[in-house]
Amino acid sequence: MPKQIETEWATIGKVVALFGIRGELKVLLLTDIPNRFAGLGAVYAGPDHIRRLIQSVRPYKGEMIVLKLEGIDDANTAESLRDQNLAIPVSELAQLPPDSYYQHDILGLMVITLDGQKLGSIVDIIVTGSNDVYVIKVPNGSQVLIPAIKDVIKQVDLIRRTMYIDPLPGLLDNVAEETREEEEESVEPGE
Repeated sequence: MPKQIETEWATIGKVVALFGIRGELKVLLLTDIPNRFAGLGAVYAGPDHIRRLIQSVRPYKGEMIVLKLEGIDDANTAESLRDQNLAIPVSELAQLPPDSYYQHDILGLMVITLDGQKLGSIVDIIVTGSNDVYVIKVPNGSQVLIPAIKDVIKQVDLIRRTMYIDPLPGLLDNVAEETREEEEESVEPGE
């Protein structure tokens, strides 16, 4: 039996509530492209990625849209989609400008300083108003926060799954201090 081709998915929205009684959904946008849903014919709902055709979409308050999906015609059916993620295949993602990356590309990258110090891997991304902040889990289990700015991020190599950084002065002082303490503890007295 041939192995089923596994699709990689990118989440672009989350159903947060119903909108009225005719099956419309309030969807929180999880994409930087405001009209992303307007350009799609279908989305894939929930963990099983059930294909749902889009009938209509319109802006709502802030980072929200009102979405009408084919076959979702009443509040009871719409309720079954509450808290479900809406995704598309990664192959349908919009092309990004150079030196821009999707979050799923960044998560899991090994972070290395320009002088060769391996810090750890990126486990989370904090989205702020001005720039993202990468959360790096270092070997001792603690976390380091690195701003996603050009002064710090020098190269992203998606093929080798690495990110090279040039930390700002003081940014890694806690990591260096913890490393020294661990080395001192591992040295036996009298050596």
